[in-house]
Amino acid sequence: MTRLSQLLAVIVIGFAIGACGSESSLPVATGEGSIRMINAIPTSPEIGFLIEERALDGVAYKTSSSPGRWDDLEYTFNFEISRPFEGETTRIASQFLDVTRDIEYTFLVHGSLDAPIVDVWQIPERSFSGTETIFELRIGHAADALGTVDVYVGLEGVDPVLGEQVASLAPGEVSAPTDAEEAVYVITITSVGDPADIVFQSVPTQIRANQSVIVTVFEGDANDTAPVSVRLFNQLGASSTVTDARFPPTARFVHATMDLGTSDIYDDVALQNRIVADLAFGDVTGDIDLAVGDVPITATAPGNVGAILLEDTLTTFAGSRLNYYFTVLSDELVGTQVPVDRRSVETTARLTFFHSAINHEFVDLYVVEAGTTIDDQFPRQIALGYGAQTPALALDAGSYEIYVTTAGEKTVLDGPTSLEVALGDVFEAVLLDRVEPSLAEFRLLPPF
Repeated sequence: MTRLSQLLAVIVIGFAIGACGSESSLPVATGEGSIRMINAIPTSPEIGFLIEERALDGVAYKTSSSPGRWDDLEYTFNFEISRPFEGETTRIASQFLDVTRDIEYTFLVHGSLDAPIVDVWQIPERSFSGTETIFELRIGHAADALGTVDVYVGLEGVDPVLGEQVASLAPGEVSAPTDAEEAVYVITITSVGDPADIVFQSVPTQIRANQSVIVTVFEGDANDTAPVSVRLFNQLGASSTVTDARFPPTARFVHATMDLGTSDIYDDVALQNRIVADLAFGDVTGDIDLAVGDVPITATAPGNVGAILLEDTLTTFAGSRLNYYFTVLSDELVGTQVPVDRRSVETTARLTFFHSAINHEFVDLYVVEAGTTIDDQFPRQIALGYGAQTPALALDAGSYEIYVTTAGEKTVLDGPTSLEVALGDVFEAVLLDRVEPSLAEFRLLPPF
């Protein structure tokens, strides 16, 4: 090595040592904070939650993302939705946050998809030894349509009294934390300043100790029996639904088999409470209030409780809705209960049906633009089996015709059935047998 080469090598090494000895300009984390998101837009699809460009979770309405811990640095959190018929993902909001160690952050996304609002609720993280008899309580208001409300959390049998509310909140706000003893509580929401004007009153609900809980108020949707819904979220990501005691569960009865004659329907063992009269094949009731739990369902000949045609038990849950189909399985008359999903989602329409045409074990479903034959079309759903509810089919706005065929064939069992679709629509239908066994009938249920 020449003397000049040796000198250059020494200079380069010197610069390298100097660079290693200087302080880095990059921020250094000293701890972590907790991050989660709540979706409070009633008509939204699942909202994607991202830290910078990294996906964290997809969050449905009235749910929370899984809490995650992140270094106490600066981040931009992003919120995105998919518009399936536009073939793109839309970023609807972004929120900068300088994370502080040992702080729990909850992003509340509310408002509308076109003008979302992001509020950030924060609180020092709380740790529990597991032996405490108390929990940490906060109230969060995520129901824009309600306006400002008072929220009471009291023992069962104790009426709300003005001045004893846990919080008075406008939409997007959260209360300061307070400690409360583990007990069975009733959550009551009233108009602000008027404890007699109750907009929600929960079933008695036990709130366990050793957790930090946000009692969160949402607008009810078409799946709820009440106009207001409440969820409990704790710091570990667990959640539970609290229902309004004043609104019972409902069922809609669908007579979907020729093997059952026209029937009266009773919901008590003594056959004293007739809830439906003269339900004929193909008929559909409206939503009927029922008790919570195991409800005896009996179908009899019209006006004759001595002529029992079917006996079954229908299981309901507080605040829920379901459809109940009279059908046949293994050559026996049965009732099949199906949970419903009626919530309107503004980026898509949905169609689903219950297959009760026993003469056709498997069918294909075609949904084509109005005026289009199915000759050169592929089915939208294939091999749909008898006795089951089909998966929801997503539809764009437009004019359609529906055909049902034998599975794997173009043999039309029914169609065309015209369908006018707007985004946000939810359609339910049932596939029935006809007197002519080579055909079937695709019947749309009345709007709920």
